[in-house]
Amino acid sequence: MMASGPERGALRLGIDLGSKTVKLAVLDEAGRLLHSSYERHLSNVQETLRYTISNAIPHFPDAEMTVAVSGSAGMQLAEILGLPFVQEVIAARAAVRRRIPEADVAIEIGGEDSKILFLSGSEELRMNNTCAGGTGGFIDTIAGMLDVNAEALNVLAHGCKKIYPIASRCAVFAQMDVRPLLNAGASKEDIAGSVFDAVATQCIVGLACGRPIVGRVALLGGPLHFLSALRDRFKAKLGLGDDDVVVPSDGHLFVAEGAALCGDGETTVTLGGLRDRLDDVSLRQGYSLERLDPLFASEEERAEFVQRHSRCTAPRSDLRSASGRVFLGIDSGSEAIKYVLIDEQGRILRSYYKRSAGDVVEAAREMLIDLWRSIPRKHDGTPTVRIAHATVTGYGEALLKRAFALDSGEVETVAHVRAAQELAFDVDFILDIGGQDIKCVWLRDGAISDLVLNEACSSGCGALISGMAWSMNVRMERFLEEAMRAEHPVDLGTRCTVFMTSRVRHAQKEGASVGEIAAGLAYSVVKNAVYKVIRVRDASMLGRRIVVQGGTFANDAVLRAFEKVYGADVCRPDIAAYMGAYGAALIARERAGEDGASTLLDQSRVRRLECVKARKRCEICGNACPLTVVEFADGDAVRRFIVGNRCERPLGEPSAKSLYPELFSSQVQRLFSYGSLSKSKARRGEIGLVRALGMYDLYPFWFTFFTSLGFRVEPSDLAVSSRTGRWLESIPSESLCHPAKLMHAHTADLVDRGVRTVFLPYIDAVHKGKRNCPIVAGYPLVLNTNMDCIAEEGVRLISPHLPALLDGSGADGRLAPLLADALDIPVGEVEQALGAAKRELLRYRVDIAALGDETLRYMGKSGKPAVLLAGRPYHCDPIVNHGIPELIRSFGFAVLTVDSVAHLDGRAARGDGALGGSWEYPEAIVAAARFAAAREDIEFVLLYSFGCGLDAAMVDEIGAIMRERGRTLTALKVDEMVDLAAVRIRIRSMIAARNGLFSGGARQ
Repeated sequence: MMASGPERGALRLGIDLGSKTVKLAVLDEAGRLLHSSYERHLSNVQETLRYTISNAIPHFPDAEMTVAVSGSAGMQLAEILGLPFVQEVIAARAAVRRRIPEADVAIEIGGEDSKILFLSGSEELRMNNTCAGGTGGFIDTIAGMLDVNAEALNVLAHGCKKIYPIASRCAVFAQMDVRPLLNAGASKEDIAGSVFDAVATQCIVGLACGRPIVGRVALLGGPLHFLSALRDRFKAKLGLGDDDVVVPSDGHLFVAEGAALCGDGETTVTLGGLRDRLDDVSLRQGYSLERLDPLFASEEERAEFVQRHSRCTAPRSDLRSASGRVFLGIDSGSEAIKYVLIDEQGRILRSYYKRSAGDVVEAAREMLIDLWRSIPRKHDGTPTVRIAHATVTGYGEALLKRAFALDSGEVETVAHVRAAQELAFDVDFILDIGGQDIKCVWLRDGAISDLVLNEACSSGCGALISGMAWSMNVRMERFLEEAMRAEHPVDLGTRCTVFMTSRVRHAQKEGASVGEIAAGLAYSVVKNAVYKVIRVRDASMLGRRIVVQGGTFANDAVLRAFEKVYGADVCRPDIAAYMGAYGAALIARERAGEDGASTLLDQSRVRRLECVKARKRCEICGNACPLTVVEFADGDAVRRFIVGNRCERPLGEPSAKSLYPELFSSQVQRLFSYGSLSKSKARRGEIGLVRALGMYDLYPFWFTFFTSLGFRVEPSDLAVSSRTGRWLESIPSESLCHPAKLMHAHTADLVDRGVRTVFLPYIDAVHKGKRNCPIVAGYPLVLNTNMDCIAEEGVRLISPHLPALLDGSGADGRLAPLLADALDIPVGEVEQALGAAKRELLRYRVDIAALGDETLRYMGKSGKPAVLLAGRPYHCDPIVNHGIPELIRSFGFAVLTVDSVAHLDGRAARGDGALGGSWEYPEAIVAAARFAAAREDIEFVLLYSFGCGLDAAMVDEIGAIMRERGRTLTALKVDEMVDLAAVRIRIRSMIAARNGLFSGGARQ
């Protein structure tokens, strides 16, 4: 490796202590790599570093070398050992300059951080903050869901044929996208490829933030070094050829090499001496994170806890002695699949639990084989029991029902409530925490009185604990036992899981033990569930009889944390992890009838079941949904299951429900029903309108205004559904709401089509005295700053600052001069055009009001209920609402919009709420909530965006309005990716609450 007896300082040692790995590099005086090591530390940083140094000592037994430390876990170690520390971005830059000076941009991905270094032109270094989305840790988490490691995920990704949209800003959100794909039968190959695509998207959008990635691009860091499929996705996203990409053979070591190059030249060590110094210190010294009380103060306290929670037990009997009819309940959850088999008396005869491991159908096949094997037989070979009915619940309900010919399905909320009531008849509050969802149900007189589910984020669910155990390479059994014995649990806070993950890494750097972290996670799960989902501060608000259940509460550490934090005496059934399956079995017993016989496949048909997948596009309507058609053949029958559809029509369901009015599509059709002037009649040429954000309210106004002035209006294409290529780089922040991001795609569409004048005004408010969302109002400034194509293609972006459009019965008096100046058109012509625009906008709103009146008359005549699906005007965009209006209609509801009922008496927005009465669109939504809450034939469902503080306040105010009326609020956060399977569960839960609403009353 090297000549003996090097001169003092001739060798350079660099150590990179990352969030996932320990890297060591020894360079010679010329910067050549002599020795390297790359090891996963599995959260044991100090021991892994010692192992790495020990392995290097034989190569350099007595050599002195300069040294520097870098990496996310390196600062504390450097301080304790008295070694120089180099920030990792600086280290990476130094290595790139020395090793690949021809690179214009370097992208480096680590375990929980990512970086982009712009090296040409004005040098700029960008790094992610606390979010670990789009990094190696993110990849590890999703690989764990598929029961593979990162290397196997890479192999799978090379077989990818279809990219699914997956959120990459956070592994928690990504799990919410991946889980329904697995439950719907998507291939592991496609999911793996989609995960790598999501990582590339996150890195580009989250870090480029408007600066183009051009020239020679270096791909660095462990994930990009070892995962070729990930490199391919970056090349595809950025439109790079092989000659545009630099992949150095030691790219995974660049931060360590850079640290070696950046050493101060004064501090020298020998490897043996460094190992001895490491043995003499502890990373625990000087820890800064707060500590919590232990879960148990003594073994006696723990014994009392165990004894107390052994009382709530489900009735059981021996399957070997059973006869007659039995009933099967299956729960295909987010993390595992379970079944419970009961007899006529509701006694459990057999139960089963297994992780789905990324293949729901195969897991279900193994489950049913276990079931058939376990059923005893008589001397003649016939079974001693007969399955009379089989009911399935959970995320995989629809898929498994079709695959294995199960008799019925039920929404999991109802199944869990049914099980809780069976074991605790007087229950009035149920808290169920599963792998990726939280269900909070208040009951009164046996009926649902209020229902709260977690939103799209699964922060505070079991997946947090299992994912953390996976990342630390600790078996769950040991992880939880260590938590029970921990003396000083780490306070990890109650924020989003992503931020908690950063605190876990911080705790690891401070030497926290596995048990201290595990116990801290148990506390955080409970606090997140109650603070972020239930939103109560006093356990008395939960009810007198509390039942906790779900796989997460099978964990004694979480249960004890709940008791410690809230002082509540709770009941945890001994089948906490099986409650969904048990409830489904009880429902199956109720549905079986006297002579019921299940259609469930027998053992031979289960064994020979084959699954064939094909892809096609639905041609029933203009949405042209990309479908995955799954055919299940068992030798006797073929059954089809379709994934990807936004409505039920591809499934061959009855079309009567499609007759129910659905005003979202009707409103869009009316909104954009205008025909532009021909080129020969357009005396002033053409002008582009970006059909996103505010244009979903004001398009009739601006179309009429410009047409009256003699322009040919060119709207952007409504079919723009994704952000690809260079437009990704122009998005300034990943935290922007999805509708704002779509502005980039719509603007790019106009530029690509050759439109050279685009009108996009900065509007403070539509009506004088109101306020517009700052993002909606000011986005023209963002586009002009971040979209280089506007200047490169010579596009004139006209963005006048307009205080208000309407003032009372006419246009705002300041409007005409401002527009005349911006367009260089005589003010008299502008005033006439504004008059026509104002009249057309009023005509449009009258037409939408007529649609609302017509729908209400239909409801009165037919007795059918409606859902007022509320949101901002841009939620009418099918790309933004993801087909949720059509989905709601498929459940037998007419669908109203906020605009369709805005004219009705009593709807004027009051300024006495949390929003202050001046925010234009939120106040209209709040007023719509009051309207819906006053009518028993209308349910209220809200669409709102991630990252919007104003929307968060609006949700709280609407929730209070609903509770005052004894109603429930179903609030759906929508983003680029929406899990329609989860939306279905929430809508069905709303229906369940509706069915029990008037007998139970409201939560007090």
